[in-house]
Amino acid sequence: MCSMGWKERMRGPRPVNIGGTGRKRREGSKSVRTKSAWSDRRTDTGRCGTGKLGEDIALEYLLQTGYKLLERNWRCRYKEIDLIVEGSDGVHIVEVRTRREPAAVAPEQTVGKDKQHHLEAAARSYAGLGGKNREIHFDIVSVILDRDGRTVSLDHIRDAFHPMHSRP
Repeated sequence: MCSMGWKERMRGPRPVNIGGTGRKRREGSKSVRTKSAWSDRRTDTGRCGTGKLGEDIALEYLLQTGYKLLERNWRCRYKEIDLIVEGSDGVHIVEVRTRREPAAVAPEQTVGKDKQHHLEAAARSYAGLGGKNREIHFDIVSVILDRDGRTVSLDHIRDAFHPMHSRP
């Protein structure tokens, strides 16, 4: 029987640096980050933080304009819907696109045919599970933020695209 504990066995071999920078670490520099320092940094500046902030802003806007939140970040296998809200005219599947200023491309222009197809498949899954027989609309909320995270512009594009019944 092996004398190592289960933690030692689970670690496996140490990683090998293949083709690193060749520079030696400076005296006193630390390469280990605490979990909280890393997660704080990610939410403040990274893509993940920008997207979450944009979703928060979009949700606040939609709630103020009379929509009712049904689901947020709804997932079914590989499919994901940012916001599912209900309005007087039916259920709205909302894709939120957020960019920081200066944005080279308008956020809503980044929703291509593949993303539309994924949203349509996710909407079919959601409608099949929820049993809602209301009309489904596909909306895009485009948010542009400044460097400090304040909203520069917000555009709600209702019925941004119509479902593709057959994909070529």
